Amino acid sequence: MYEPHFPFRRSTIFLIHFPFQSYLLVSLGESSCKNHGGAGWLTIFCSFYRYLWYLIRLVAAATYRPVPLPENPTYIASEDVTIIVPTIDAGEEFKEAANSWLVGKPKEILIITEEKMLGPLQDLANQVDPERIRVLTVPFANKRLQMSHGIKNTTTDIIVFADDDAIWPPTLLPYVLACFEDQKVGGVGTSQRVQSVGSRMTVWEVLAAFRLTIRNIEIASSTHIDGGIPCLSGRTAAYRTVILKDPDFLHGFTHDYWLGKYQLNSGDDKFLTRWMVSHGWSTYVQCCKEAELLSTMKPNWRFLKQVLRWTRNTWRSDLRSLFMERYVWTAHPYVAYTMVFIFPTMFYLLFCLTRISLPQVDKIFNPLTLLVGPCLVSYLMYKSTIPVEQGGYHLPWW
Repeated sequence: MYEPHFPFRRSTIFLIHFPFQSYLLVSLGESSCKNHGGAGWLTIFCSFYRYLWYLIRLVAAATYRPVPLPENPTYIASEDVTIIVPTIDAGEEFKEAANSWLVGKPKEILIITEEKMLGPLQDLANQVDPERIRVLTVPFANKRLQMSHGIKNTTTDIIVFADDDAIWPPTLLPYVLACFEDQKVGGVGTSQRVQSVGSRMTVWEVLAAFRLTIRNIEIASSTHIDGGIPCLSGRTAAYRTVILKDPDFLHGFTHDYWLGKYQLNSGDDKFLTRWMVSHGWSTYVQCCKEAELLSTMKPNWRFLKQVLRWTRNTWRSDLRSLFMERYVWTAHPYVAYTMVFIFPTMFYLLFCLTRISLPQVDKIFNPLTLLVGPCLVSYLMYKSTIPVEQGGYHLPWW
């Protein structure tokens, strides 16, 4: 049963995030002008500039509309969809996820794992649906190798990659397939929400949920503004099989090197997104309740390790998109701008931390500052009630 577990909405994020962050950033910026001159005014300018674009994204996300279901669909899940799930350690959560996939009636589900895990995963598949779920193996665990093996064994027109814990609503497949009515669309993504591992969300899951909510705003706005997206998330994404069966794609996908010598295993979703852009295919994201999947996150400090891995992949891939491949500049200029904005923001963060200790925000820090911001403002308001001679701090009158 698909039951949302995290009720945050875009308006909630805006009401919490914007007033507290703006007040905090500008107040600290003005106070720092007395001690650091230009640095303080730079803080104010960057704060307003950042939130101007934040408002633009909110407006774009609010005016975004998902692709509606066609009256006579070209693609039918039971004939045209294969779900590929690369995994090495799927557990009981796989049963819930697989049952949610089967509601959409795909033609087949391929579980790709390493040889030593064949027995346990075959048992899981047999418990769910032995007729529609096949388990295939590769010699050793390597996500890109597993995905390419699944591609080679696919016979349908559409491939959907999914994580082994991604829970779909019953309507996800029809809404994803609706985007492929446009023959220029090569890849389709969806919006996401967090499902708690336990009965209550941990603070780490709350941070992850805020992060996903902000991401939903960003991908809806970028899709609406110029039709692009920084990354079709690997938790669930659909592609035309003809694109992925291209020998050039399969070779590039499994022989992807960073700096020419470090073979990459992670970052598969970034590679797929870049391939769509560089080969002239459009992408789309269905940001709507009917196509919104649930996914679990690490409920403890290991969530930070996930964030660091995602950040590493983002920096590595975005640098290649912007300065090596460069197709994104002409295909999706707004997406290129959002990629460029990450780098000066990070350097500005370091500058502020060393000069005026300003808690500047970036994608990595958004979840934390969403919670810390109100606390800091409350603390500053308390300090303003104390005379300066006794250690108080007076905020600007406005």
